[in-house]
Amino acid sequence: MPGKLEGKVAIVTGSGRGVGRCTALLMAKEGAKVVIADNGSQVDGSGASSGPAEAVAAEISVAGGTAMAVACDVSDWDDAKALIEAPIKEWGKLDILVNNAGNFRANNIANVSRADWDALRRVHMDGMMHTSHFAAQHWKERSEYGRLINFTSDSFMSGVPDTFAYAAAKGAVVGMTRAIANAMVNYNVTANCLTQASMTRMADSYYPDAEIKPSDDAPPDQRPDTVPPLIVYLASPEAAGISGRIFGSYGYKYIRWSEPRHEAALKSRDNEPWDLDYLFSHFSETLGKDLDLKKDLRWPLESLDQDTGTAEIDNWKKTI
Repeated sequence: MPGKLEGKVAIVTGSGRGVGRCTALLMAKEGAKVVIADNGSQVDGSGASSGPAEAVAAEISVAGGTAMAVACDVSDWDDAKALIEAPIKEWGKLDILVNNAGNFRANNIANVSRADWDALRRVHMDGMMHTSHFAAQHWKERSEYGRLINFTSDSFMSGVPDTFAYAAAKGAVVGMTRAIANAMVNYNVTANCLTQASMTRMADSYYPDAEIKPSDDAPPDQRPDTVPPLIVYLASPEAAGISGRIFGSYGYKYIRWSEPRHEAALKSRDNEPWDLDYLFSHFSETLGKDLDLKKDLRWPLESLDQDTGTAEIDNWKKTI
């Protein structure tokens, strides 16, 4: 029986380790030719090595699949362009782009540094824009098949306070992906987002004081290999009618996030210019109805001086 992605060509960024590696392995197993794109950096973005990408590409080849390793920095415009061109030159096309590459630094609104902000923006915002841009040019020309899957995060969706710069960057990813979905719908291209909560090196960096690294102590339902089946589905021909949405992987549960909508409204009296007293007297029964800090703020920070990683790890696991 042919694989779910038989004949497809995919790029998975950040696929030297963690979720990206597991995704590349499953895609190759399902018949795709895969580009392993990874610069081998540390979680905070420092350092570089071609080793992780080369190791995964070799692992796929030994298993009988087809892969190439590209050690690149997606935050660099020219590197991103060369990455997208690599499979097109080698295999004639690109069908799937999974933007998984990421870095992480814990910070909140009060202690975030310019270096933190720039480091996270470059990878999550600039990097995903760069690769998506060059892939979209190819898909526009082909008008045949395109699947874009961009990783966002619960940090954005629910406002985790000590992941401030990361959350901001991941919010931008959602905006970009929705705009791409609308722009490319008539070119047979879909674009979706994915959140996930498996325990990887990023989780380890969030809990630096843990006696045992979360990634080492993770039970089967919190490991990165739980995420790729959903990615493979979204990358497959079966997902042709799904675009502009946000999905989530939480171990043995996959979810679809709700869509933003107007859930309450307050109109000016008689469609006249706003009267301030009228607004004040009617806000609580309309726009303010049922709003409550305890209900609406899922991750309230006790103090801006709270050390990184002191949040209970069980709070993270509640998403699963």
